[in-house]
Amino acid sequence: MPRALSRLALDRGGPRDLGAILRGLEVARAIAADLQPASLPEELAAALDALEALPEELEAQLAAKLADELPLLKRDGGFVREGADQRLDEARGLRDTSRRVIAGLQAQYAEETGVKALKIKHNNMLGYFIEVTSGNSRALTEGDEAKAKFIHRQTMANAMRFTTAELADLESRIANAAGEALVVELEAFEALRQAVVASAERLKQGAVALSVLDVSAGFAILAEAEAYCRPVVDGTTAFEIEGGRHPVVEQALARQSAGPFVANDCTLSPESGEKGCLWLLTGPNMGVNRHSCARTP
Repeated sequence: MPRALSRLALDRGGPRDLGAILRGLEVARAIAADLQPASLPEELAAALDALEALPEELEAQLAAKLADELPLLKRDGGFVREGADQRLDEARGLRDTSRRVIAGLQAQYAEETGVKALKIKHNNMLGYFIEVTSGNSRALTEGDEAKAKFIHRQTMANAMRFTTAELADLESRIANAAGEALVVELEAFEALRQAVVASAERLKQGAVALSVLDVSAGFAILAEAEAYCRPVVDGTTAFEIEGGRHPVVEQALARQSAGPFVANDCTLSPESGEKGCLWLLTGPNMGVNRHSCARTP
């Protein structure tokens, strides 16, 4: 979350950074719900408070807008969820289903004129046009209503070509649909980016809270798995270890199947007058040698 937030704040982020913020908010809400009934120590209770203070409205806004699969770059488009923006859905519909839209308009004109052979075609010179045979052209040229709607564009030996204001507008929208769809998506991205930046402080605190809980949970799992105990720390100069184990050496021996680590005591208290011992990792075979150490003054 902090990395994504930094990129978005610098306006260098992409859709996946918004997705990272959303996933962080979702996870934080789930963890807060799990911890709610627990009696927590002060540090973890403060972390829980930070999670509960995360903006729910931002999570809802991101979830409503972002698609399930997000591209790396915002200029690639396709990161706004279908149904989240009507204008975007229309532009995408024209971009992706232009043939179906044209076929629907062709069927509509054929029914209105009664010319079943009416076709809507396209070429690079005229763009989209309506074509009928010369014998069927009267249905588009006779009558005030037909003349007002169907605009003559070209006469050929066996056919006539027309257009309509509706077809011309549709052609323009199809040509601009891809660009318009991207413009709408970029506007949505900027709105979401600004919403994230506006909640930056709470997001930072929530991210720190998640890291505190993450480290604490990791320590708890490790302590339980390895039977670690918590040292008693007081204001004296005493330093006494009974059955001490070196975590790194112990794990290294286990990985190399070099036998179990032998726990040992270490007393370095000034008043004891005794010497302690340390375990040092030496040698090419990661062997363990015992060395005496002088009493700490």
